[in-house]
Amino acid sequence: MARLITVLAVAFGTILAAVPFSPADAQWVFVARKALGRIHQMTEGQQNGRSGYDFATVILDAPADKVFSTALEMARKNTSVRILMQDPSQRRLQIAEGDRTATLNVAIFNDDVSQLMIAGHAGPGEGSTASMVVQAVMRVCKEMNKHCEVGN
Repeated sequence: MARLITVLAVAFGTILAAVPFSPADAQWVFVARKALGRIHQMTEGQQNGRSGYDFATVILDAPADKVFSTALEMARKNTSVRILMQDPSQRRLQIAEGDRTATLNVAIFNDDVSQLMIAGHAGPGEGSTASMVVQAVMRVCKEMNKHCEVGN
């Protein structure tokens, strides 16, 4: 009987250790699931006659290295852009199209979730790059077979 109680206590302890009980963790998972695929954008207007920056970001349920390698391969295949800088170890890439530049960065949230961020900057006398950075995020999502949409 004592042996049975010991076995049950060990089994219960193992199960207890494996089950997450933190409400904060559960809330984080809920929020993260709602944010997956939702593209957020922001524009910083012109200041002192200099063009502003446009930003777009999305959380993807994909490993960061996979997101970066997909974006890098797409940039390599795109003959209208030139790659100015690439740093696979930091998952950072900078490209240019004419006087417009964009910097792409992929951050790790965990092994299977990452955040893709793109910042665009227009050259002198050129218009906003907002739609271009959002379109770039959408193209990466499409290439990775991920559903993404522009958030509110």
